[in-house]
Amino acid sequence: MTRSVEVAFAVARKDLTSEWRTRELVPALGQFVVLALVIANFGFQIDSQNAATIAPGVLWLALVFAGLVAFGRAFAAEREQASLEAMLLTPASPVAIFAGKALAAALLLIACEVVLLPALALLFGTPLNVALVAAVLLATVGMAALGCLFAAMVARVRAREVLLPLLTLPLWIPFIIAGGQAVQVAMGASGSYNQAVALLIDFDILFVVLTSLAARFVLDD
Repeated sequence: MTRSVEVAFAVARKDLTSEWRTRELVPALGQFVVLALVIANFGFQIDSQNAATIAPGVLWLALVFAGLVAFGRAFAAEREQASLEAMLLTPASPVAIFAGKALAAALLLIACEVVLLPALALLFGTPLNVALVAAVLLATVGMAALGCLFAAMVARVRAREVLLPLLTLPLWIPFIIAGGQAVQVAMGASGSYNQAVALLIDFDILFVVLTSLAARFVLDD
């Protein structure tokens, strides 16, 4: 168990170090989410009465598309350099390798959220609080697990840019629904925040376990 954790952190550190050296993904995602919020801000009539209703939808649209880009690049280096086979030949388990890739992709998306949430609060006048951040982070966990699993499945496919959204988006719907409800309540709308967060935790546990079990077969293939 300790060995698997060390491998997962080593893989995540490798990916994060590569991103730090190239700085390709995070700046582009940061610019994307800010532009998306600016366009939405001009496209909708935002006031204090409807901000809590419109802002969560804008947030999740920006987050979903940023996630597709981030998770789609999770296995890009291994695909371009054909290094995934070499990683699988090591004593490290496929589950640990997958966990490291998912952790790195989740942290990159969280770095994007560091830009997204303050920009949302600034442009839409919505509150930025612990409840809002917790809901987004909980959704990110499950979305990262599913996104990286399907990214691994389509890594060798020519039409991977098309297949990844088709496979991922339907299974992200529970996170968008529960996360959207939690975000709305955190922004001041009526509803049950605890119930929405409990659903997010349940979905996280379910999909993290399922993707961990499936990762062994996906990566071996």
